[in-house]
Amino acid sequence: MSDMNRDAVPIHDFSRDDDSSIPFKLEVVEHQNHYNTTEAHRHNYYEIFLFAGGGGRHVIDFKSFNIADQSVHFLSPGQIHEVERSPGSHGWVIKFSRDFFYLNLENKNVLFDLPFLHNQTSNPTLALKDKEFEEIKSLFTSIDREYDANSEFKADILRSYLNILLLKCNSLFETLGANQVADDKASGKVVHRFRKLVEENFTQKHQVGEYAEMLSVSAGYLNDATKKVFHKNASQLIQDRIILEVKRLLMHSTLNNKEIAYFLNFNDPSYFSRFVKKQTGLSPNALRDKIQDSFRV
Repeated sequence: MSDMNRDAVPIHDFSRDDDSSIPFKLEVVEHQNHYNTTEAHRHNYYEIFLFAGGGGRHVIDFKSFNIADQSVHFLSPGQIHEVERSPGSHGWVIKFSRDFFYLNLENKNVLFDLPFLHNQTSNPTLALKDKEFEEIKSLFTSIDREYDANSEFKADILRSYLNILLLKCNSLFETLGANQVADDKASGKVVHRFRKLVEENFTQKHQVGEYAEMLSVSAGYLNDATKKVFHKNASQLIQDRIILEVKRLLMHSTLNNKEIAYFLNFNDPSYFSRFVKKQTGLSPNALRDKIQDSFRV
């Protein structure tokens, strides 16, 4: 696809911060009545919801999760979501950008290393027991207190609390068995690097061989590794990521099928249509209608 065609597609790049990113913000959930979260939308920043109580549902990338007492929900840049809160639901939501979190950090992959971010799990939520909830709640209340403070070290303190919160959630995520772990550590490391590369390159690179070359392994080894971790070959994981973005764009953009095809580096729109039909059983137009009907408020 040429640069001219790519520039013609009005779509955000969710792999980096832009002017729409929020450096850091904390909001009380029950005070969000001014913001219509029941309409599907997406952001170019991260969100961490702590629901202390209430009910309803939170739809993230076309999957519905109950809003339960004492639960944490994670959202990554680019994910489409909508929140339908029952009356009386309460808690907090933290919003932050990559640049805010990564300031002064040498490792710029920390956020991708967390299993509940960047499409690395089918269930980016945590159901907390009483003790776990009190620990996470105490971090949110500390952040809330510091957020309202007037200190020259405020940003650094908030960044430190945020890092502790993410590390604590990571520990809980592993403890509660929500993460998929490979028995073979070598395979797990390769698959982790592969998933990161797919997330960064799926709009341009569709072939297993391209990723295998970037990882300095054979395509066969990469397929064996992904099968051990996800019970899918590498090609299926690439296709799954492309289809997820297709669904996002069909629902949440005004792009036509040809523009979506070009954005995702399908030079032949008819081949793109056949690809979508093969993966979903529906044509792009039928898939758009199905998604919009299913998630229309």
